[in-house]
Amino acid sequence: MQATTVLIVEQDVLVRHPLAEYLRECGYRVMEATQHDEARECLEGGKHCIEVALIDVGGPTGSGFALSAWIRSNYPTVKTMLGATVGKVLALAGDLCEEGPRAAKKLNYRPVLDHIRQLLATRKPPKITSRDTRAG
Repeated sequence: MQATTVLIVEQDVLVRHPLAEYLRECGYRVMEATQHDEARECLEGGKHCIEVALIDVGGPTGSGFALSAWIRSNYPTVKTMLGATVGKVLALAGDLCEEGPRAAKKLNYRPVLDHIRQLLATRKPPKITSRDTRAG
């Protein structure tokens, strides 16, 4: 059985790469994209059967929400997850209060892994056609 393919869309290599390596160690095949256009190319190319897309909510070329909506519209079988790095969350929180947050937490990838597993558990099995059943 082929490993599940996850697409990570995150500009920051210091966030993207450790998460990608963690997911690879957990048995997933991981594609990495730094921008939304690159993510679309990964999906449109058809080389990879991407099943889950982890998308940064911001990014330099547009909103992660827009990319997620595009994926859902064009690739409805791909599960999407939106997220933000601790740094981005802290920066947003800093904009909301005078002094900003005082401490940052170490990144914990376990919740991401758990959520991917939950998303995959809800997917529908592919329909088998007469072409799929022929002997090879």
